[in-house]
Amino acid sequence: MKLMPLARVVSSCAVVLSMIVVLSMIVVLSMIVVLSTIASPAFADDVSFGTSQLCGLQTARPDRNAAVQVKTVQGRNGPIGYARFGHGTPLLLITGYRATLGEWNAYFLGELAKHHEVIVFDNRGTGRSTPMAGHYGPDYGMRDMAIDAADVIAGLKLARVNVVGWSMGGMIAQRLALDAPEKVESLTLIATAPPGPQALPLAPDVQQVLSSSGADAFPKIMAALFPADAVADASRCFVGDMFKPHGYKGRPVPDAVADQQNQAMTQWFKDSAAADALRRSPVRTLIVAGANDDVLADANARHLEQTIPRATLDVVADAGHALMFQYPIELARHIDAFVSK
Repeated sequence: MKLMPLARVVSSCAVVLSMIVVLSMIVVLSMIVVLSTIASPAFADDVSFGTSQLCGLQTARPDRNAAVQVKTVQGRNGPIGYARFGHGTPLLLITGYRATLGEWNAYFLGELAKHHEVIVFDNRGTGRSTPMAGHYGPDYGMRDMAIDAADVIAGLKLARVNVVGWSMGGMIAQRLALDAPEKVESLTLIATAPPGPQALPLAPDVQQVLSSSGADAFPKIMAALFPADAVADASRCFVGDMFKPHGYKGRPVPDAVADQQNQAMTQWFKDSAAADALRRSPVRTLIVAGANDDVLADANARHLEQTIPRATLDVVADAGHALMFQYPIELARHIDAFVSK
């Protein structure tokens, strides 16, 4: 029997040992990845905005400037009330269910206005956006309200804008980006939901609270819009922090308008065609959701991220549905950083 030279034996053993070491490292690394996934429920896109800013802010707010007033621009379906202030790239904000332009947090708007020309407006049938006879009646949806937003852009002689939509306003913003992508430079969707049956719509009891009125409605609405640890501050400071331009009175939203907005959202959650179109959207998109949103669950935001090709998702810790009131300065800076990229 011919013996193998010692050098070849050593070399063969070294190769085998190297393979064993490499395989062992792969197994160990795989176990680490699995264990870390099990141990930590956090997502890579979770963010914290720090301490709540619901009360006590002393920063700039545009409604302290008497020159900031609500005007109207003529849309295809009637006059649209709007306010315009700040300097920089244009930023169009679209508000939500049963809300007027006065429901934006004034400090949030003030922070945005440091670097942007901010435009807020009343959705049709609210505030100073009143219909012309025979133009729009009780049957309209997200596409119709997106047309109103497009009319604001055109009426103010703006070519392209960065669009921010909150709650139902985020649904209108998505529709605007689908129908007129040439007008939308970027899209920021706050506490909203995608179209189609994959979305998680408002629970009936939450919808009932948000649709309520009367003396006992306010504390219930605050409890729906904010996490439990923020409700007390929200109850004290929410109204005072609202945007109040000189001479503007936007409340109350007529019941017929609220009913139609409800119907529009119901149809949105059935709109599979819009959901399919959103998968081909070319618009760069930031999605921001509250981890404690009891109105539109953050699962909606995660579905939006999976649907929109150029989407970035941030889920904010200890934030509810009205997070622009909880974290007005930090949210504004977050949006500015995205828009300025």
